[in-house]
Amino acid sequence: MQIVSVVVNKTARVLDRLFDYRIPVHLENRIKIGMLVFVPFGKANQLVEAYVVGFPESTTLEELKEIDSVIEPEPLFDEKLLELIFFMKKRYFSTYLAAIKTVVPYGVGLKGKTVSDKVLKGSALALSYDEAFLALDAARNKAPMQARIIELLMQNDFIANVDIQMMLGCSSGAIRALEQKGVISPVEIEIFRNPIDYTAIKPTKALVPNPDQEKAISAILDAINAFSVFLLHGVTGSGKTEIFLQCIENVLKQGKTAIVLVPEISLTPQMINRFAGRFGKQIAVLHSRLSMGERNDEYKRIKSGEAKVVIGVRSAIFAPIQNLGLIVVDEEHEASYKSQSVPSYHAREMAAMRAKQNDIPLVLASATPSIESYYKALSGKYKLLTLENRANRQTMPDVSIVDMRQELANGNRSLFSGLLKDEIQKNLENGQQTILFLNRRGFSTFISCRSCGYVVKCPRCNIALTYHKNKDYLTCHYCGYTQKNLHTCPDCGSHYIKHFGTGTQKVEEELSELFPEAKILRMDLDTVSAKNSHQKILDRFEKEKIDILIGTQMVTKGLDFENVTLVGVLAADMSLNLDDYRANEKTFDLITQVCGRAGRGSYAGRAVIQSYNPENAVLQMAKYQDYNAFYEDEITLRKTLMYPPFCDLLSIVFTAFNESYATNCAKKAAQWLKDRLPRGVEVLGPGPCGFNKMNNKYRKRILIKCRLNDTIINVITEYMNVHYQSKENQSVSILTETNPIHMM
Repeated sequence: MQIVSVVVNKTARVLDRLFDYRIPVHLENRIKIGMLVFVPFGKANQLVEAYVVGFPESTTLEELKEIDSVIEPEPLFDEKLLELIFFMKKRYFSTYLAAIKTVVPYGVGLKGKTVSDKVLKGSALALSYDEAFLALDAARNKAPMQARIIELLMQNDFIANVDIQMMLGCSSGAIRALEQKGVISPVEIEIFRNPIDYTAIKPTKALVPNPDQEKAISAILDAINAFSVFLLHGVTGSGKTEIFLQCIENVLKQGKTAIVLVPEISLTPQMINRFAGRFGKQIAVLHSRLSMGERNDEYKRIKSGEAKVVIGVRSAIFAPIQNLGLIVVDEEHEASYKSQSVPSYHAREMAAMRAKQNDIPLVLASATPSIESYYKALSGKYKLLTLENRANRQTMPDVSIVDMRQELANGNRSLFSGLLKDEIQKNLENGQQTILFLNRRGFSTFISCRSCGYVVKCPRCNIALTYHKNKDYLTCHYCGYTQKNLHTCPDCGSHYIKHFGTGTQKVEEELSELFPEAKILRMDLDTVSAKNSHQKILDRFEKEKIDILIGTQMVTKGLDFENVTLVGVLAADMSLNLDDYRANEKTFDLITQVCGRAGRGSYAGRAVIQSYNPENAVLQMAKYQDYNAFYEDEITLRKTLMYPPFCDLLSIVFTAFNESYATNCAKKAAQWLKDRLPRGVEVLGPGPCGFNKMNNKYRKRILIKCRLNDTIINVITEYMNVHYQSKENQSVSILTETNPIHMM
């Protein structure tokens, strides 16, 4: 008798275990790891989907039910990816099903369906904005999910229905109900089923590497058939991408394949062009903006071996590629490599596991490596490769820091210092391009009454709403709550209600007034919601020689335009004041990276950093691009305060609609854990999260400082089981995260 272990496609926490079934005679020797099958489940023997994850030699059950049938004849994951699934389940305190669905992307191999249609079905608002607000107000209490859909579509021109369901966790019924009410209308968009336009990409040949590049290439290729981790630390513009390309070219000649991770979709277009120019149709692209059809097609090309180089964001590390020879993680310091949903995996850790499984090198690359990675490199766990100069021997940008306090004292109330205005004017006269960075989208950061001090906040999150002038509404960037702009204070009735703070829309408006002749583009989440919008904006900036590009974090990294000679950082202090032990690191990274966009061609680069605290040591070190000095300061502070890399941080967040429920549950959990965790493990809290309320739920956090090991993992896993088995805790959900990036 052959036995198989499966994970059923049911999200209930009590079903988070393996179930054994007997393989019927007609399916013997046909069932493989990763297959999707139907099994009879529960007392009613209802047929449910299940994923095959093992073949135990025996079982403790006296009677076993039989597998009913095979849904997907081709496995959705293999033994190596299964190992990653089990690892994520354990280390990130996930369920089996959540880990499987992280590895098996949405829309690939679901219920035996293949995506063959050439049209993507979606939805758009069928009403004016005034009418939509009336529909939104009517739906908030009676049909909250329909309200969420309206909010989403008010912020986007068009969204695919599958994406609406995935983002909001809603059913197709909620979408149909809004269609029947005439609030939204169905729309269709043609799918070309090819995420890369190869006809627009010119083939390129390998460049002659300089001595530093040659040394790095040789070191990586010498280790090509053994597991090792390289940290490639190169200043901005030092030619790291050319090193990737030449190493991968060598790997392909050996009949092997490669995975290249980039942190954001905004970096994908330029990286695709570089790689497609070198490797043509051998590359495949994986990111969340692909349609389901495109995603299916790319996965088929990867599994069949047609595609030999996978380029993508975080989840591309799980691509079902065979015969791996090299993995590259570009901009390895980026926070977007850490998943914010369960399982909260870090792509860097997953990349190291895949490299170890396949006995191949992993290359981590950055101009500003994470403190943890650089610490490992200096301690010998990683091999450090350094590029100290730009590839074209061009000098680093000349950076100036402007004291905005003095600007105010001089009567300048503009968003732009006198120096930055002068430098922008010079660029306009010389036909050169400028990038301006502000890490905040929208028009203003909050709206407040000057009469009584009332601040307009999100009722679901208790966070100030952001004003978006182009559509004249207020929105919450955390839960999506949207409402009409206010002209009268709802608290005192005063008309003295004003927009405060600065967003990218406001920068664009003031810039247009200062330089009416300038061609200006804005790149933030509001302007890149449509499909391929990143590519279109960057193409316009380059081909149409747009004078000024304004952007959020999307413009701080990876962009390589030879005519960009000036970068302006409008609010350098913003990230320094975050309630986060990584605040200094995030600030240094952002400023160093964005300044590095200037002067990458034949012209010298300049950067202007505007600050209300210009003496700050982090800003001064970023000015001189002095990573080593920054690292020495930061690692000393981390060691003193016992933060990573000197410990692991575990965050356990308790959320409930009733604040006292969340507080009481967190207090009991803290005591339970203190009684059982090994001596020396520090349990802090519970205390409020950075955002005490989000999406109508109150949030309390416990922080645990430890060196994560099996003993600690087992204690926390035991607590989670105790929590979910208790009827008393049914109204409180918990989220356990390993080494969180954002302490919200």
